[in-house]
Amino acid sequence: MKKLGIAGFSTLFCLASAMPVMAQAQPSATEVACNNKARALYAKPDDMKLFDDFVNDPTCKDSMYREPAYSQLMQKLVPAMKWKEVYDLSIRYEREVPNPNAGTKKYMISSGMTAGSGLGDLDKILEMGEKILVIDPMDLNAIVFVSNSLPDKYLKLTDQAAKDKNLNRAQELAKQLLAMKRPEQLPEQTWQQSVVGPAHAVLGFVALQRLQYPEASGEYQQAVKINPKDQMSWFRDGTARVYIASAAQKPLKDLYDAVNAITVAGPERDAAIEKRDAAVKEYTEKRDAAMEPLATAAAMGGPVGSAAKTQLESLWKPPHNDTTEGMDEFIAKHKI
Repeated sequence: MKKLGIAGFSTLFCLASAMPVMAQAQPSATEVACNNKARALYAKPDDMKLFDDFVNDPTCKDSMYREPAYSQLMQKLVPAMKWKEVYDLSIRYEREVPNPNAGTKKYMISSGMTAGSGLGDLDKILEMGEKILVIDPMDLNAIVFVSNSLPDKYLKLTDQAAKDKNLNRAQELAKQLLAMKRPEQLPEQTWQQSVVGPAHAVLGFVALQRLQYPEASGEYQQAVKINPKDQMSWFRDGTARVYIASAAQKPLKDLYDAVNAITVAGPERDAAIEKRDAAVKEYTEKRDAAMEPLATAAAMGGPVGSAAKTQLESLWKPPHNDTTEGMDEFIAKHKI
């Protein structure tokens, strides 16, 4: 499976959970046995046999060290990018720790969300991201991960009600991001590139699916202004503008017919010609405007570039004697 576009988005805030210091008390024999297992695990925190031996022992279910054992193991798995193990551990933690510490729970689920991204699994990202947002509706990482994943998920849906729900949620989260204040510890450039730009792209996608083409184009223009390397936004802006141009083209046949129906020169025919020419000018401008972002996307190459070039060709041929002469040079001029 290909990596998701957001897989490279690094976590903005890291939560840490540490193994508590062993308490000094007069423990029972059972407690001593459990504490010994905890000590052995603490010495080798990524040893799964020691981990399972401790956390699966029913006599240790009330040990104060049991929950920290999960976060301790997680802190070994995440840096090693063992994403399947990270996700599985996150699920185990939820299932096996009945009364979790709020901070540890958020860290464990956040790690599961990061694992979903590393695995390129939309469902895992959305599953874990939404769980985090139940705990903390303002969690920046979760909002970014979920909002950026929803458009890709939308393209896999077939049920209309599910698609509508997806778009509503994507719009809600993207608007929430744009309304948020940048955290002081986050550089402005990172904020713009990783939060604001992608939020505009998500809103563009929502508008595009709702056939709101001018609104979609406007959002995508904001996205590429922030990140000129955002190929998908260039392509989708071009797509939105193709629809805008198509709408402007529809009246042209009737306008030409209206001129041809008036065979006598005079004010009536002049008015019809003026109306037709104005509409042709409007269509031509909108068609040419659609070519610009498509050429930029095409210049970036790859599968998206190929799709953009195909769309561009359909616009290019009619005014160029049904040939692609000059199109490659036009694309080259839009390379960034």
